[in-house]
Amino acid sequence: MFQRIQEAVRPKRQYLAALVANLSIACMGASMAWTSPIESKLQNLAESPLSVIPTPNELSWIGSILTLGSLTGPTFAGLVAYRFGRKLALLSSAIFFLLACVLFLTASTVAQILVGRFVQGCGIGFAITITPMYVCEIATANRRGALVSLVQTYMTLGMLHDYAIGPYVSFVTFQWIMMVLPLIFLLCFLPMPETPHYYVSRGNYPAAADSLSYIRGKHISELETEFESIQQSVRESMENRGSLKDLYRDPVNLRALTICTGALIFQQLSGINPVQFFAQTIFDKTGTDMAADVSAIILGVFQVISSIVTVLITDRVGRKPFLLCSAAGMCISLTALGTYFQLDSTGSADNLSALPVVSLVLFVVMFCSGYGPIPWLLLGEMFAPSIKSIASSIVSSICWLSSFIILFYFTALDEAVGSQWLFWIFAICCGGAFVFTYLFVVETKGLSLPEIQARLGVKGANHISKRNNNNNDTSAE
Repeated sequence: MFQRIQEAVRPKRQYLAALVANLSIACMGASMAWTSPIESKLQNLAESPLSVIPTPNELSWIGSILTLGSLTGPTFAGLVAYRFGRKLALLSSAIFFLLACVLFLTASTVAQILVGRFVQGCGIGFAITITPMYVCEIATANRRGALVSLVQTYMTLGMLHDYAIGPYVSFVTFQWIMMVLPLIFLLCFLPMPETPHYYVSRGNYPAAADSLSYIRGKHISELETEFESIQQSVRESMENRGSLKDLYRDPVNLRALTICTGALIFQQLSGINPVQFFAQTIFDKTGTDMAADVSAIILGVFQVISSIVTVLITDRVGRKPFLLCSAAGMCISLTALGTYFQLDSTGSADNLSALPVVSLVLFVVMFCSGYGPIPWLLLGEMFAPSIKSIASSIVSSICWLSSFIILFYFTALDEAVGSQWLFWIFAICCGGAFVFTYLFVVETKGLSLPEIQARLGVKGANHISKRNNNNNDTSAE
């Protein structure tokens, strides 16, 4: 009986490894949403570990400095992954998350909290850089898309963890609970294997064969074709490393860079990070009958559900339709939220108490179904392996810098123009995202890398269309 169970589990080891590796992303989501339940505690001396209430400027730094750590982390993560392996690099993320919790537990000054938030950001940089890499290298080709898409689901689970627990426990208790997630990740991920790609890149072919054999649950003699493919892929990526000049001089790479950068900038301009980071604060400002902490939990639940649905149907519908629906839905929901704040300022929103919750739930559902995961998916699909690391570094850096600016000035902009105009500005940006998607984004569903890169050029797109028509004519004959 036990042997039968082992035989059934062996081919599924890639799923187990991917599920466990993504626990680091749950830690990332919890770090991102940390401010949602904590900001109100820091402004209440009875709950705060600080002796004074932080100034608005200090609160802005507490909310935004995490993105600067996230910007720093990927550079070191890549070096650790290259020199010491993907597994050790991913385990390192847990050390950052644990260190941040220790800093929060012993904090008595704003400066120490800022250091803790920066350290959290470094952990995020390691997690978001290495997790997709690890999963891609252990997954089979027909399961890679679904397993990589787990990132968005685990991120929203981490956020829900904060929304559901943070408001109901003390500041210190919450930090102890926060430590549980990285500890679980460490304990569960330690038995997982290193990727065969890393071993091949270091010339350790016996270890690579053992790793692949373990992950697939088969003897290496049954995996010769895949093993040779891995060796060839690693060899080509090491021999044909692209440069920054290749990225800007090649029209195809430049267009891909424009699409991916534009999509991720619009992702940040949607206002998603302020909503996720300060969900409870935003609900407090609405003054609705429903408690802010309950509203935040509802928001978190719908984020998780929509992320799971997206994983299941993205490959069936395509990238561009999802992005268009996502941008339109976010625009409508943010317009409605801004309208609520406008009516509330004039005392005309008494019968619309449910509108803020409905608007923000619709907003996060639309975000998680399109502009959340798909820009990152496009980044992984549009570039050749030789240039992908450089392109990813540039696009990720721009994304995190955009996020920092928006988070830092969120409170100041809210006070300057009012909540209604703040969310209307985000709505206008979502409208811009719709136009950008319609005009510039190309569909990549079901296409190989050569076909995608051909489609990025006008002549290439026509060539693909003619070739497909010729194939159809040939088949008809």
